[in-house]
Parts: sequence; C-alpha cells; structure tokens
Amino acid sequence: GRDDDIAAVASLLRSSRVTSIVGPGGLGKTRLAHVVSRRAEQRVVQFVALAGVAADDDVAGEVASALGAGEAGRAPVGQRPVPTDLPGGIVAALGPGPVLLVLDNCEHVLRGAAELVGALVSMTQDLRVLTTSRAPLGLSSESVYLLPQLSLPTTVELFRQRARAAGPGAELPAGLVEEVCRHLDGLPLAVELAAARVRAMSVAEIARRLED
Repeated sequence: GRDDDIAAVASLLRSSRVTSIVGPGGLGKTRLAHVVSRRAEQRVVQFVALAGVAADDDVAGEVASALGAGEAGRAPVGQRPVPTDLPGGIVAALGPGPVLLVLDNCEHVLRGAAELVGALVSMTQDLRVLTTSRAPLGLSSESVYLLPQLSLPTTVELFRQRARAAGPGAELPAGLVEEVCRHLDGLPLAVELAAARVRAMSVAEIARRLED
C-alpha cells in the first residue's frame, strides 16, 4: 500500500537536496526509507540510525563513527582529545559523486541533525540527504513528505497477512477484521501488534478488548 509514497519520496530526492519523511511513530517511516534507499539512483547509499543518540551535540560524531570517519584525535593521558573536523571527515568518507545519506529517527535530536545536514549540503554538490522524523528539520533546502496513514483496505490486508503468519489456522471473519482495523488509525505497527494476538485469542476477542 506504499507504492505512491515510494514514488513521491523518490521524486523529491531528485529535486531536493534534503527530503524528510515526517509522521507519528509506528507509521512505517523507517521501512519506507529502507525501500527508497534500496531503489536509489545514487551509486553510494549510507544508512545511519540515530535512535540511540542521546544529545544534539553527538549527532555528527555518531554519523562519523558509522562511516568510519572523523574520530577525535588521540591526546596524552589527562588531556582532552582534540576534535577533528567532523563534517569534513564525513564528506571525505562519503566520497565523490552522487551519494545518498539516510538519517533515521531524527526527532529527538532535531537541532543536531539540522546543523549537520546543513553543513554537509553546503560542502557538497552531489549529496542527497533523506531523513525520517516526527518533525521537519526546518532547513530551507528541505522538502517535507508527510507520510499518510494506511487506507482501510490496506490496513485490512496487512492485518490478514500478519495474522496468517502468527496463527496459520486462525479464523479471520471479514467483518470483525475490518472492525479491529478501524480502531488502529492506519498505523502499520499497531496493525502488526494486534494481528500477533491471534496466537492467543480470536479476532472477536481482540475487537472487544480494543478500546483505544
């Protein structure tokens, strides 16, 4: 159910230096970014997850570490390490030519991500950056793609697929499956969590217990 979204994001990447897939948690932003990056026109694609980064000031270091570039210089014991030019090191690690850099889960380090992306874009010509976040970076070079919820028919089909995988013998009455799916707000993660419950309960029981 994401073919149109894949095409839209790919189109934005051709026309914009920075593209951000934006939406609430559980909507499938990371999965969409993986699919887009696998089909990217750029010969080099680098995917960096930022979910484990605790502070804005650590974003550049995390990206540099993931790319094997720009680590702080070593210093004698008792002295602070001398920081290197992290954006410059990242650019060098990315190399020349068309490159796609994907930064996943930027919402909790928006300032750090925005500062790094702004610096990288200003230092390069062929770099494209794709981010996933619950909010845009706020850069002038950024195009924002607001990822929509899944349609009800797609939600139902996803529920059926995941339910069959979780419980191959489970009964999936059409009306009850649709009733459950109407409560799930078109969120793929919610669909997958609900469908996994068919191992232990019927669809009717799932529907009765879904209050929120």
